[in-house]
Amino acid sequence: MDPDLLWILVPVFAVISFVYGSVGLGGGSAYVAMMALLGMDHTVIPMVALSLNLIVAGGGFAHYLRGGHFRRHLFDPLILTSAPAAFLAAQVPVSRTFFQGLLGCLLLLAAVRLLAMPLLVKDQPLRETTNPLLLALLGLVLGAAAGLTGIGGGIYLAPLLLVTRMATPKEVAALSSGLVVVNSAAGLAGRIVIGTSFPWAVFLPLAVTVLLAGQLGAFRGSNHFRPTTVRAVVGCLVLLVSIRLLVNAYG
Repeated sequence: MDPDLLWILVPVFAVISFVYGSVGLGGGSAYVAMMALLGMDHTVIPMVALSLNLIVAGGGFAHYLRGGHFRRHLFDPLILTSAPAAFLAAQVPVSRTFFQGLLGCLLLLAAVRLLAMPLLVKDQPLRETTNPLLLALLGLVLGAAAGLTGIGGGIYLAPLLLVTRMATPKEVAALSSGLVVVNSAAGLAGRIVIGTSFPWAVFLPLAVTVLLAGQLGAFRGSNHFRPTTVRAVVGCLVLLVSIRLLVNAYG
């Protein structure tokens, strides 16, 4: 990758990681969208995105865990299937066309989630029962997606938990960030097992940026900036990138 592109990625990733960190997500969808937009190698993108997910989502998960918002009975069925799925999917070789098509579809869903999120956050009573089988199925799908593309899965899990009223918004943030951590670690392990080289020259400067901005977002929450506004901007960007990738893959 052209080193000059880091001057674009660093400030953009700083904004993204702050916003995602404030709601307990890793930001993998936005990281992947930017790297895909700049034409990075499709085998490098997941490695960088999964690594950055660990930094931001790991910090967010720790904060929500200390706040008492973690729900183990919801988390266990998710990771029971997501971790092995991410590990195995990361070892599957895919063509650039397949990667662009799959990533385009996933980013399209991510954009819808980002833009529609305000409509999902409503004060409603929680369900008294949960569905472990549904959670396990979700974990399987989200884990496989993480291993193949580098998107941790939290961005898809959050709205599903909110719509089904399985957890409160803060519990959803804790579960989403925890899932991102597990999926990212498993996906990285799967790629390391097959001997994929790690892109340190790209990762290190972005890691410092994401660490600082992500932790600031986790501490400050939504009180410093207007995350809804920035999330909308990021959602529009992700939408445009998804359309471009789908056109490149199938156009």
